[in-house]
Amino acid sequence: MLPELSDLWEKIETRYQKMFDLIDGLMPDQLLFKPEPDCWSILQVLQHVVSGAQGMRRSEAELRDNPLREILKPGAMVKVVMDVLVNDVPVDVPDPSMEPDGKVTVEELCAIWEKERRAVAVLLETVTAENQEQVMFSHAAAGPLTALQMLEIAEAHLETHRRQIDRIRAELPAK
Repeated sequence: MLPELSDLWEKIETRYQKMFDLIDGLMPDQLLFKPEPDCWSILQVLQHVVSGAQGMRRSEAELRDNPLREILKPGAMVKVVMDVLVNDVPVDVPDPSMEPDGKVTVEELCAIWEKERRAVAVLLETVTAENQEQVMFSHAAAGPLTALQMLEIAEAHLETHRRQIDRIRAELPAK
């Protein structure tokens, strides 16, 4: 794996582990607690983050044999999406299939993440100095992405939702 991709991938894996550590020991009612009726629970946040990883991997599969992939240019909206994530700007989920329903267990999410992380790592191994500027992934708001851009967005996405979990935890009713 190219060093810059490897460094980011290690950060992402560490962030995922920290996110799962944040919820370790929480009771089911705490995982399902919503600070407001229109807010997500901790479980929904985690489900959304794992769905994001699945979506990125699926986008590569959709683009892999698409002849248009060769002419796609990395998305002009990458900076906008990064600004939204870094600054916690509230936005609707750009892909409705990523809207969490909370009807999954933490154990199921851990298993999905494990499967996705292995698949993405295999994909990242195919990136070389010669093809690193080519579009490999796609994001509903950012558009076509190189592998590096996808990892940058994934890292910012994780950090955004880690802060969201921190805010929800701070509002959990005292036991």
